[in-house]
Amino acid sequence: MHLLILRFSAMGDVALLVPVLSALAGKYSNIRMTLVTRRAFEPFFFNIPGVEVIGVDLKQPQYRGLKGIYRLFRELRVLGPYDFGIDVHGSTRSRILKFLFKFQGLKFSSIVKGRREKLKQTRRKRKKLYPLPHVVERYMHVFERAGFHAKPDKGPWISPDTRSRALATDFLKKNDIGRKEGYWIGIAPFAGHRPKTWPFVHVHELVSLLNRNMKCRIFLFGGGKQEIEQLKILEESFPNVTTMVAGNLNIEGEMALIMRMDLMVAMDSFNMHIAALLGTKVLSIWGATHHFSGFGPYGQDEKAIMEVPVEKLPCRPCSIFGNKKCYRRDLACMNWITPLEVFRRIESRLLERNRPV
Repeated sequence: MHLLILRFSAMGDVALLVPVLSALAGKYSNIRMTLVTRRAFEPFFFNIPGVEVIGVDLKQPQYRGLKGIYRLFRELRVLGPYDFGIDVHGSTRSRILKFLFKFQGLKFSSIVKGRREKLKQTRRKRKKLYPLPHVVERYMHVFERAGFHAKPDKGPWISPDTRSRALATDFLKKNDIGRKEGYWIGIAPFAGHRPKTWPFVHVHELVSLLNRNMKCRIFLFGGGKQEIEQLKILEESFPNVTTMVAGNLNIEGEMALIMRMDLMVAMDSFNMHIAALLGTKVLSIWGATHHFSGFGPYGQDEKAIMEVPVEKLPCRPCSIFGNKKCYRRDLACMNWITPLEVFRRIESRLLERNRPV
């Protein structure tokens, strides 16, 4: 049985396919899965038997526009035949590919995103806020409609390979970090949109609190020139406790390093998802979005979530992806979460039993 699976972005959403594909590979020994995604996301799936990842660089001119999609279709057709298609993205690109493959007689099962329910969660008045299925569950339902039933095992779900672990080890040696002393805490203070990003002045104060009150080493995660410049401020302000990861490790090395953290502090972002999938304890800070929409840290409960209660701030959530402007214009959902509150929650999370819950 050969499945063609389509999921191109975003990074965290692609990573959340790992528990599903691992469960299917464990139950169906005769299944072969060809996953089409972005090239940068290939390391998530290295250790899943039966999964072949077709990494596509969608920034390349040959894959842009309708001609680029048709080119990709022809390249994928050669790798067939396929017995069934799985569209867990529902994007314009995946829908066009699905349309082209249907002319070849290939049947598809497609994701149901629950847009209507999510709209009711984020409208300004008469919100209906209740837990929707997690993204992993939605993915699993797509495969179930295609006739494949499997339940994800308990994590961790991502296991970095030997190369990833070697990259992390080399990074630690390069920074003269030997045996672990105190806690190792990762901080990833950025997200794709401002309403999902905790104010940097709060991050600075949190690091100061950790420096003064806890024996720990803080690893700073991020990406992009602007984010790295901000993280350098933290590194220069607290040289004895902070280590810059951003810009110094690729995603493979970062995964193996995150796995060594005692706690990962992150926003509603990729770093939150990847840490949870690696089995690392998470503390995620939420603003305009809400974990009831199905994007919380997989496998961890509400102790991994920090947010202003909806009872206190009824405009939350105002967005599913955090890509809308704050109509209050004060980003209260993020500004009202104080560094001291986060510090106390970090203390609480670190004192819990080792396995993330």
